[in-house]
Amino acid sequence: EKLRKHLIDFGFGTKSGIDLPGENKGIMLSLPWHQHLLANISFGQGMTANALQMANAYAVLANGGELRKPYIVDAVVDPETNEVKKMEPQVIHRVLTEDQAMKMRMLLVGVTGDKGTGVNARVPGYVVGGKTGTAQKVNPNGRGYLKGAYISSFAGLIPANNPEFVIYIAVDNPKKNCYGSQVAAPVFSRVASYLVRKNGVT
Repeated sequence: EKLRKHLIDFGFGTKSGIDLPGENKGIMLSLPWHQHLLANISFGQGMTANALQMANAYAVLANGGELRKPYIVDAVVDPETNEVKKMEPQVIHRVLTEDQAMKMRMLLVGVTGDKGTGVNARVPGYVVGGKTGTAQKVNPNGRGYLKGAYISSFAGLIPANNPEFVIYIAVDNPKKNCYGSQVAAPVFSRVASYLVRKNGVT
């Protein structure tokens, strides 16, 4: 019950309400959960999530523990009056305390340390925190998983001590390697490096 509640608190299994059509809420099975499902869900099997849900869950850590409603349009300009209506973040609810969110960010920094799986996500001059992911793809025509088929990912925050950007990289069916550390983390590094320099983040 606790694990399911926390996952829903982070936005899994529900629609985010983003201003785009066709959003899928993903799969979050109802209770009761058998022991094997409890074990599987703890590392990401037995449920589904879309890329926006993943990014928004990490944004909880960046936003000091608040789950916010994501949006695409930054502002709307009235063509007759030129009045600008700026979109503002909407807090859905608080998931963590600010202290808990900060501690989680610091734990994620360890993933990009010398012995972490996310070392390839580093950006010189910035503190990066995040997590690699290597997910087996479900067999759509039967039970189990497709052989040799993966989604490799890296979700990260930069700068991790005072986040300006949350970036989620997912590579569908990588060909040479399958691990998020080898496939997605280097892409994160390049995207994050561009964003912080373009926006003058210090």
